[in-house]
Amino acid sequence: MPALPLTPAQLDDAARLKQRFVEWQKRQKDAGQPASQEAAGELLGFNQSALSQYLNGRIPLNVGAATRFASVMGCTVADFSPRLQEQLSDYVSAAMPDGAAANDGVLARARRVLPWEDSDTVGVRLVTLKLRAGVARFGTEPVVEDSGSIRIPRADIERGKLNPDKLIAIQVRGQSMEPLMFEDDVIVIDPTDKKLVNRELYALNFDGDCCVKQMVKRNGEWYLHSVNPDFGPVNARSGEFSVIGRVVYQPGRSLRGRL
Repeated sequence: MPALPLTPAQLDDAARLKQRFVEWQKRQKDAGQPASQEAAGELLGFNQSALSQYLNGRIPLNVGAATRFASVMGCTVADFSPRLQEQLSDYVSAAMPDGAAANDGVLARARRVLPWEDSDTVGVRLVTLKLRAGVARFGTEPVVEDSGSIRIPRADIERGKLNPDKLIAIQVRGQSMEPLMFEDDVIVIDPTDKKLVNRELYALNFDGDCCVKQMVKRNGEWYLHSVNPDFGPVNARSGEFSVIGRVVYQPGRSLRGRL
């Protein structure tokens, strides 16, 4: 299905983002630091094509991408997208009682902590999955343009009793899991944990495509459930289906237990 054209609000976000990005490039050049789109892409965790599409209004910004831009450019999400700042405030307020995060303008100053700012981390390989419909086994192809790995807090590894050597990281595709996960967000999965548990999150091979879904059991049948209400549940028996692994981590949160 072809992508929908961006709304006027989304195009305004892109225009403001591009202006901020140009200002960031100037500051980088003045400081004698790398300022190309390729260099920015390495900092952001995007490939150069995705970066260009965000800047030129070809694909819409989401909260995940916006927080990355704000972190790298040294500004707030509100500086280029008040709309997404409101969404970010809503998500955090829902997760923290009594609106604690919104007090004293904390959210207005919020920025994403870059992986390399935390020395007590563990590296996990970033890969592209190679799948075939009806085949449970899968291959992996290293993602080299985005540094090849992500780093996650060692405390989260230990808390989840995970083996980092067995974990792999992949990028989310599509909008079916918004607002929990957005397009191009990176998640970590455990391919050794394939046993389905009701309401847990899994990476799946469905008809040869990788998708991330919450698995829900109803009347003895398993369904692929999306967080985004625009996407309805899909009976697992309606296609060729196998489990790649349980989703165990998303930067900023450990994904364990029922939603």
